[in-house]
Amino acid sequence: MPYAAFEQDRTYLTEKFRHPVFDPATGVENSILKERIRAMAEELKDLPHPVVKGRCFEYVCRNMLIDVNPHDWFPAFGCYNRDDRPLSPLNFRWAHEAKERFFPEINRLMEERNAAGLHLMWIDFDHSVPDWDAVFTLGFPGLRDRARRYRAEREKNGTLDAAAAAYFDGLEITINAVLECLGRFIDYARSHHAGNPRIEAEIACLEQLRTGAPRNTYEALQIIYLDFMFSEHIDRLQVRSLGNLDRMLGPYYERDLREGRFTEAQIREFFACFLMQWASINNYWGHPFYLGGTRADGGSEINALSYLILDVFDQLSIPTPKIQIKLARNTPVEFLNKALDMIRRGNNSVVFVCEDAIRRMMMGEGYPEEIARTCDIRGCYEPAPRALGNITGAGHVNMLKPVELVFNDGVDPKTGYFCDCGAAKLADIHSFREFYAAYMKYLDNIIETTYICSYEFEKYLQYINPAQLYSITIAHSLETAKDAFADGSVYNITSLLCAGLGTAVDALMAVKEFVFDRGELTLAEFRDILRNNWEGAEKLRLRILRSRNKYGNGIPGVDCYAAALAHYFGGKLNLRPNSRGGWYQASGHSARTFIIMGERTGATPDGRRAGEEMSKNISPTMGADVNGVTALIDSATAIDCADLPGDFPLDVMMHPATVQGEEGLAAMRTLLYAYLAKYGMAIHFNIFDAAVLEDAQKHPEKYTGLQVRVCGWNVRFNDLAEKEQNAYIERARRIAE
Repeated sequence: MPYAAFEQDRTYLTEKFRHPVFDPATGVENSILKERIRAMAEELKDLPHPVVKGRCFEYVCRNMLIDVNPHDWFPAFGCYNRDDRPLSPLNFRWAHEAKERFFPEINRLMEERNAAGLHLMWIDFDHSVPDWDAVFTLGFPGLRDRARRYRAEREKNGTLDAAAAAYFDGLEITINAVLECLGRFIDYARSHHAGNPRIEAEIACLEQLRTGAPRNTYEALQIIYLDFMFSEHIDRLQVRSLGNLDRMLGPYYERDLREGRFTEAQIREFFACFLMQWASINNYWGHPFYLGGTRADGGSEINALSYLILDVFDQLSIPTPKIQIKLARNTPVEFLNKALDMIRRGNNSVVFVCEDAIRRMMMGEGYPEEIARTCDIRGCYEPAPRALGNITGAGHVNMLKPVELVFNDGVDPKTGYFCDCGAAKLADIHSFREFYAAYMKYLDNIIETTYICSYEFEKYLQYINPAQLYSITIAHSLETAKDAFADGSVYNITSLLCAGLGTAVDALMAVKEFVFDRGELTLAEFRDILRNNWEGAEKLRLRILRSRNKYGNGIPGVDCYAAALAHYFGGKLNLRPNSRGGWYQASGHSARTFIIMGERTGATPDGRRAGEEMSKNISPTMGADVNGVTALIDSATAIDCADLPGDFPLDVMMHPATVQGEEGLAAMRTLLYAYLAKYGMAIHFNIFDAAVLEDAQKHPEKYTGLQVRVCGWNVRFNDLAEKEQNAYIERARRIAE
């Protein structure tokens, strides 16, 4: 098929998982699948969980709606909606059982403090990355054969106990169901579209993957897609990276061109259709893959396929999937220019992750240099040891909430929850040192309780959701016969994240400046103003907002507090043992909790009103950075990335006028290199004109393609809530001033 055929298929590809049409003769609707799963959970309740889940997985593979369409290179799954996955009733049942049987008091505490906005915690199954190299080398049948060999070895040496037998039984049932489902796709394609050249090629591809490993670019893309769909949408464990695509697929691409198997135009079409699968699924937080890295000989992994992938993505102009680029001094300037030019034109679903910082962060945790060099980038920007480690995201700490607690003597005004940690009462605080000490008391309590709760509930990850398709790819899981997402990896890591760090610094600085340095009001007066949500104190609020003593402006006396808070957070968590034979790590990534926990936090001294968002990641409060991007980088890198080894992301907004032409590209490159040199880890950009955003808010129909980098993902500006749009508009106004 020529690449030009893609435009004829684009409408189908966009609608594939948004408004799907399935032949009802192929299976049953999700609602029926879920009812049957509920019944099976009860019928099979006396069997080990891996076996029960395997049987439920098998049932879905045999009975879900399917399609193989001449407008696409990839089959369609009826369980396409991640918010309505057919195995959800099973996992919800087991999660409820675990909470009731094993940690009821911890669960109550966690829910109370979640509601009060002290933290936001959940039992996480959203951050796995399979061993893609094993998937490519072995294929689905080879993964099954390898698991059988490990089982046979245990049978031979007498170590196949009941738990190990259940583990291997679950893997066997699950992978057999995958292979059986490939047969369903093949049979449907033959019976409905025999003779269509594209369908015949797809049948041949699926036949190969049913019997062996991928041999070419198309088959490799197909197995990535299939593993993702089977894992995330049926096995209910998120595949949080599609892998290092240029490194993994480069050899297939070069061989296909060299041997004349495909033309470059055909490979472009494969990639366009591949990327559109995730554009159609359209998960809010986007889906990642990464490019580049450093080879063992010191050269860059960037190759000809890297450029092709960027080019195809640029032509599609879609907000997801999202691309992470491993940045080092060896990254070709031409490739950087291509990526930066995409960003400044608004196709900005790109983040740069700096290898020097990754090395510093991971080696500080004890990883060997080679593991740091070859690490996967997963999720939004998080490094993880490739094929050796699972990393959960167990909870987010609200760094701003302690300020509100100090002003209210430990009581959350909205819920009445009392955080009793022995901090000084507001009436007994007479200096900024004492205020800061009280803040740290509450922060310590929040961090410690988040640790205690997560330590307890993470004991039961394999009970709630055995990770079968993930485990079968991980060699150490097979060797130990333990779940790879629980305690069966070499490194079993728990990440606790934070939100509001920048706003917390701003709030502390406002107390210091306006109460203790200037003496303009007392703490009691400030408390009353905050309880009234600044009503009647607008002039004071505006003066505080306009104060430059805020994080993000390159002011050492301010930034030292950001560095101190990050160091304290990391010091409390990093390398602390978890309940899965691994350790904890602190992270600077907020995800969307900067909005959610902001809604659960009252007015704060920095000028923020009740319910408004907080700062995200290691970035400043929206609109607080007014001294330029160089000062912003100075502030961010005042924090030691090794204190936040989970990840260390900075959001940068620039005006379009500053990035035009060759000089603009050079300026963006200079910023990247400066961030790299100062051990910044992840950095991404929004290039905005406030006037354009204001017009887009008034006339959304004129800006249907306008993209916004939210946190670690892109969305269309029109899809943001009005208050979120207003935050971007305000920051764009400030950078233009």
